[in-house]
Amino acid sequence: MTSTVSTRRSISPADLPEAWHGAATWTAAAHGQQPWRVRPEHLERIMSAEVDELARIPNGVRLEIETDASALEVSLTTSEAPVGSVCSLDVVVDGELAASHEARGRVSFRVELPGRPARVELWLPHAAPTVLHEVVLDGATECVPAAPRGPRWTVYGSSITQCNQAVSPTGTWPALLAARNSFELTALGISGQCHLDPPLAETIGASRPDLVTLCLGANIYGAGTFTARSLPPMVIGFVDHVRRLTDAPIVLMSPTTAGPHREEQPNSAGLDQREIRALIHRAVAVLQRHDPLITLIDGSEIVTAKELHLLGDLLHPTPEGYRVMAERVAPRLAAVLG
Repeated sequence: MTSTVSTRRSISPADLPEAWHGAATWTAAAHGQQPWRVRPEHLERIMSAEVDELARIPNGVRLEIETDASALEVSLTTSEAPVGSVCSLDVVVDGELAASHEARGRVSFRVELPGRPARVELWLPHAAPTVLHEVVLDGATECVPAAPRGPRWTVYGSSITQCNQAVSPTGTWPALLAARNSFELTALGISGQCHLDPPLAETIGASRPDLVTLCLGANIYGAGTFTARSLPPMVIGFVDHVRRLTDAPIVLMSPTTAGPHREEQPNSAGLDQREIRALIHRAVAVLQRHDPLITLIDGSEIVTAKELHLLGDLLHPTPEGYRVMAERVAPRLAAVLG
C-alpha cells in the first residue's frame, strides 16, 4: 500500500522495518538503532567479544524503497574501522551508484534524489560497527518497500567475504555478485572468525535463504582451528546443521589462492592451505553422496596462483580482486539455481 506524505518522513528500521534488509535484528542504542548481523541470543552462545563486535558491522545491511522523494537525509555514528579499510555509505538509484560518502565517527549527509518514482537503496558502512540515528525522506509523496530483486542469498565467510578493502559497501564481492545476479543479499563475512560456530548455522537458517554459500578455510588456516582429523567432520556437521534448517541449495567454496606463506607453510595444526582446501573438497564429496543440493567451488579457480597481483597482502583481494571474484562466482551460483 502506498503511503502519502507532504514533506518529510522518517524511514528508520523502527518506522519501516520491511524495507530494511541484511540485519538479523535491530536493538535500541544511544540515540538510535543498532543493526546486528547475528542475533544477540546466538552471540551469547558463541562467547566471543570479537564476533560480538563484528556482528555490529552492517556489512550488506541496506534500505530498499520505491519513492519519489527529492532527497535522503542520513545520520549515523561509526566506531573505528580497521586500518586500511574504507568506511563509507552508498546510495544507489535505479541500480546506479548515485552517491558515496565517507562515514567516520558521527556524521550526517543529505543526498539529492531524482524527485520522481525510483528504486532507492541506502547501503550502510561495511567495515565498522555502526549506530543509525535517523533516515529521513524529503519531498516524498510515495514511499513503499521495494519489490524483492530475486532469490534470497546468504553468504558466510571470513574477511575475504567481509571485504574491508572494498572501496565502498557496494564494492564487496558479495554485493557486486548480488547486483549482477539480482539476489537479495545477507552477508555474513566475519573477519578472522569463520570457524564453523554452530550458532552461525542457526543465523544462516533464520535468514530464510533460497541459496547458501559457505566460504571456508581461510580462518581455519590462520588460527589453526582444526587438524586433519577434525576438519572434515566439522565441515560435514556444520553443513548438516544448516541443512536441517533450510532446503536451499548449499554451495561450499574452499579458500582462494594466497601467497606461499599460507599455501606452502604449515600452520599450528600442521596443515598448509593446500591441505585444508583438499580436506574441504573431501568433506564435500561425502556430503554430495547423500545430498544432491550440495555444490563445490574450488577457491583456487576463483583467484589462481598466477593472479597474486589481485591480492594486496597476498591474502586479501584488492578492489579489482573483489570484482574478479564476483564475475567468476556469479555464473556458478546462477547455474545452481538454474
